[in-house]
Amino acid sequence: MPQNPSDTIDYTATPFWQWDSVPLPDGTVQLDVPYDSIFHPREATDTVFRKSLFQRHSLQVQHTGTTLRPDTAEPAWTFVALILLTALICLYGKLRKIHPLALLKSLTSRRALDRLVRDCNLNRSIIMLPMGLLLVAAACLPVHRMALQHTGILGFLLLTLAVSLLYLLRNAIFRLLGNTFENKPAVSLYITNNYLFHLLEATVVTLLLFPFFYMPGARTAFLFAIGTFLALAFVIRFARGVKVFLTLKNNASFYLFYYLCIVEIIPILAIIKWFIVQ
Repeated sequence: MPQNPSDTIDYTATPFWQWDSVPLPDGTVQLDVPYDSIFHPREATDTVFRKSLFQRHSLQVQHTGTTLRPDTAEPAWTFVALILLTALICLYGKLRKIHPLALLKSLTSRRALDRLVRDCNLNRSIIMLPMGLLLVAAACLPVHRMALQHTGILGFLLLTLAVSLLYLLRNAIFRLLGNTFENKPAVSLYITNNYLFHLLEATVVTLLLFPFFYMPGARTAFLFAIGTFLALAFVIRFARGVKVFLTLKNNASFYLFYYLCIVEIIPILAIIKWFIVQ
């Protein structure tokens, strides 16, 4: 039996949202439930104006232009200096054939120190001088970053040059005291021990400089770590130098030892005074 559906609307002719306005053949308009009458219309609220809080007070606008974002990135020359310093330390150790384990042993044993000096041919001061200059360059980088950053690379070079001259003057005073008190072997051994400690300090400080420069959130922590390490290394080096120095018997050794202590302590007192003034 055929079915006669009562629904005569052609669903494909007009979209459902236009059913309420479909004209019929006799000219009338088909009235269905419009889609916009299902929900209650939402009344829009009037715009509320309030008095500005930034009028008639002491904090008036002074700069109407755009403000440049501060540049917190490290300059390119800093990275070049770190890479160059690392390469020089590795190159010096390679050329002089200084093994790290042998270096550590020489800092605690007199026999290991003599053996390292003999095997690596460290019998002249000019050969060991780069050890101290590497430490000077490594220590000047954080000092320049914290106190003299505005001077740029020229300020770093001048600072490194000035500290290097003071370092050379310090060793010259040591040798002058050794000649004056006629105790050159003891002073030479004391300076050699200092050079080996300085090579170790330069290596460790250079490793700490990478996170110091490129981890801004931990810069203060690494600066404290570098300062603590250098202070601890100074105490150990001084104690070790005293032990090595006093093993050589000489009548004037105690007088010479007093003068060496004065030369060692004066730079430390100058640095402490500078920090207090700052």
